[in-house]
Amino acid sequence: MFTLPHHVEFLSQRWIDEARRFLAGEHPKFRERQAPAERLRGRAFSASGRFTDAPPHMKLPGDVGCCTIRFDGQAFAVSGSFDPGADLVVEGDYQAALTGAQMVGIAAPGALQTLRRETAHLYGAEALTVRGGLADPAVRGLLESLFDHLGRMTVENPDLAHRAARQGLSQKIREMDAQGYTIVENAITPEFADEAREAIVRTLAAHGYTTMNWMLYHGRVFERLALNPLLMTLIDASLGRGAVIGSLSCIRKPAGPGFIPLHTDYAHVPEPYPDFAMTGVGVWAFEDWTEASGPTVLLPGTHRMRREPRRGEELDAGVPILMPKGSVVFFTQGVWHWQGDRSEAGDRITLHSHFNRGILRSLEAKKIDAQMIWRNPPRLGEMLGEDDWFEKTTAEGRDYGRYAYMRELLAFTEAGRQRILAEGKAAGPAAVRTRETTPA
Repeated sequence: MFTLPHHVEFLSQRWIDEARRFLAGEHPKFRERQAPAERLRGRAFSASGRFTDAPPHMKLPGDVGCCTIRFDGQAFAVSGSFDPGADLVVEGDYQAALTGAQMVGIAAPGALQTLRRETAHLYGAEALTVRGGLADPAVRGLLESLFDHLGRMTVENPDLAHRAARQGLSQKIREMDAQGYTIVENAITPEFADEAREAIVRTLAAHGYTTMNWMLYHGRVFERLALNPLLMTLIDASLGRGAVIGSLSCIRKPAGPGFIPLHTDYAHVPEPYPDFAMTGVGVWAFEDWTEASGPTVLLPGTHRMRREPRRGEELDAGVPILMPKGSVVFFTQGVWHWQGDRSEAGDRITLHSHFNRGILRSLEAKKIDAQMIWRNPPRLGEMLGEDDWFEKTTAEGRDYGRYAYMRELLAFTEAGRQRILAEGKAAGPAAVRTRETTPA
């Protein structure tokens, strides 16, 4: 419903049809070698999945998505049904499974373990369960190729209200609307936070800088951070779908006074600022943020001022952002902020994921790396401007297909945001749901 022709929604009929097409050997890459059935002749197996609480717009029976792949040794059969007796059975929450299904590169060393670790961290250890297995390496290799093929095509759940509820972020979106920022604690595992910090330190040292832009192009870890599903949900709720990377930058801040003064992130935006967000920034913590570590400091509610701060404005109401390692603070809509002083030893290492509403230009020029697009889900292409109609004009005219797609997706997303805000007002201040709440 909400896809471009070359994309699919997880467990939709088009997704199942694409799996069938791949296994039938109709994918162009397979034309260079034997079709899957020929390669696996005589090796019968089955795999099946069943995932509850699918988004209502998909109109799946009972909001349950299913798929079964069966090979009898001669031919493949792919259906939208569930077989609890299959050799490999995966069950769980639809949104958790979708997050896993968007990962590409499942055959890489440690990739499956990373997928299961990060998915369990985001959605809970019981969000996905696996029974049985497939011992034949050739069978596993084929299913890994299918997994990657579908991952390159599978879009995020377009129902913002449904997705935020499954991720435990509905209240965070309300906080963001009220105060201009919100904190998502433990958005990644401590292990991933350490990996990202090490990658930033290594990259800065290699180039001899203390700050750098274009970090997306310096390793797989930065692609994974840019695609973090919790941060993406906050970006969608603030900037709408089609938001593009403004800059992906890192900062190495030594002990001492902060060197970034009070400001907003609205460069060249005339006052009064619009009453909707133009930009938003997610700042990642790769150590515990305490007052001594020199955290970002924000002035809650200043996004309602709709202007930049004046010289000598009162700063006493500033709130230092305190959060554990692996967390992200997202601030938006021109909220006032500055860099705090660091009194503890060592460097504070941060990554700043700066996104712009899709109609704006970016600080960083967009570079479309075909290999990067190939090893990631469609969401990465969206944040590089591949899904909108801007800069797509040819001699034959404008890309009205992309225009219609994004117009529909933006409207659906905004309707979801308004539903989240309305539900919060109806429930009153007692209805607080945090990220620590396990999705129902």
